[in-house]
Amino acid sequence: MNFLEGTRFTPAKHQRQQSPYRHLLKPKAGGIALALNAMGDRFQAILDVTIVYPDGAPNFWEFLCGKLKRVTVRVQILPVPEHLMHSDYAGDAEVRAAFQRWVQQLWQDKDAQISRLLTEPKP
Repeated sequence: MNFLEGTRFTPAKHQRQQSPYRHLLKPKAGGIALALNAMGDRFQAILDVTIVYPDGAPNFWEFLCGKLKRVTVRVQILPVPEHLMHSDYAGDAEVRAAFQRWVQQLWQDKDAQISRLLTEPKP
């Protein structure tokens, strides 16, 4: 598993980072780059998981007490980017820029998806 944000979202972290995304922290491409460089041929696909709490994210105690009313989970199967597997993220500035563009596009799409999920009417 790889969490591209590296930490849990909080409004304070979002503001401190000055994230360009409405619902997400800035992603970090280095971890996934390392995984693809080291084991890319072992990946059949990438599972992109998005979790949205339409009524607000509960804290752990609220979750344990059953106060979580709704959660939306979306899983998307993404192809492994062939041109980025086994490339030199650490030593090649062009590869690093390509990885970052790829991750930023994923994050733009994910941010838009979260916006749509948050505006869906209640079932």
